[in-house]
Amino acid sequence: MERIGVTGGIACGKSLVGRILDEAGVPVLEADHVAHGLMAPGRAVYRAVVDAFGTDILDGAGHIDRGVLGRRVFGEAAARKRLEALVHPAVIRAWRTWLDAQGGTAAAAVIVPLLFEAGAADDWSAVICVAASRATQAARLRERGLDGEAARRRMAAQMPLDEKIELSDYVIVNDGDINRVRRQTERILEHILNGKESSYEKQ
Repeated sequence: MERIGVTGGIACGKSLVGRILDEAGVPVLEADHVAHGLMAPGRAVYRAVVDAFGTDILDGAGHIDRGVLGRRVFGEAAARKRLEALVHPAVIRAWRTWLDAQGGTAAAAVIVPLLFEAGAADDWSAVICVAASRATQAARLRERGLDGEAARRRMAAQMPLDEKIELSDYVIVNDGDINRVRRQTERILEHILNGKESSYEKQ
């Protein structure tokens, strides 16, 4: 089975690529969804995060308020690294277990925004990087309700996109043309499933 890692910059369209892969019959898991589940009340990761950051990150129902936690960690590099050290190992274990359970399918994909940052580059048959211009990223983050400074901090917290592109096997450029993204995704999937025998040049 081909194990496909999908990464890229924030607001570049990784989930869109995941939906296209899913439509093509590839099982897809989002690492962010895994992390959110692991941070639910009663889970070990939840307890570790609350112990590390305090009960003021909780909402009235006792759940971790992602907005409050996000403002804390994206405003301080040391806090972000502390959170990642608590969450990343559990998420990696979870996606490896999920991949092992996908036997019988030609390929399975996991969307991992911080794939390289988490030191998980060796888990994959192929890594796809989804990219967009910084201006496009910033505009999309504004549409999500983040102001300019918050958007800048989110982008600065990740490995530079150029470095992710260099480290990846394939690149999908998402400039807002969904049909173009679909064509790129389908072409790359065909290349991966055909044993990389057909020609492909990273854009």
